[in-house]
Amino acid sequence: MATSHPFKGQIKLVSGSQKSHMDFEVPEEDLPFSETLMNSYSGLKLTMEEKRELSLKHRKIIHQYQSIDDEVVLKYVKRFINALPRPTNKKIKVKTKDFGSYICLMAISSGKIPDSLNLCFELEDTPVGLFPKKLLKKVLSKNIAVKFILSKNSWVKPFKTIYQEAA
Repeated sequence: MATSHPFKGQIKLVSGSQKSHMDFEVPEEDLPFSETLMNSYSGLKLTMEEKRELSLKHRKIIHQYQSIDDEVVLKYVKRFINALPRPTNKKIKVKTKDFGSYICLMAISSGKIPDSLNLCFELEDTPVGLFPKKLLKKVLSKNIAVKFILSKNSWVKPFKTIYQEAA
């Protein structure tokens, strides 16, 4: 399992020879004792094998995804959309991982990405199963392509239930 903090990183934007990035960082939350208990994760419908893999570190990460304030995510979504290069007739490649993927999925589902932009997302280690269904508002536009990548050392790799929705 990767030991990096999944709520800190970059969203990289590449359009032709133009490169830029947007940083994000959400402080790690303390995990309340009640959230360390297995019944807190019953809604994920993990298999028995996945439950055996669920370490304290995994529980902290999952808890943070499930309890993150929508306003925090929306702040980063707005920054991401504002960071997109305009105007451009070139394809914009967007690369990120973990919480950056979460921000990108939220931006896509918001419907606020201009149709004039041609975007190709490469989202690594995306816990799609933790994305709030209430926030999925819009179907994928023709100008947006999404590729999900699972890295060898991903924290989400042992949890197909959380990752499989991206396949």
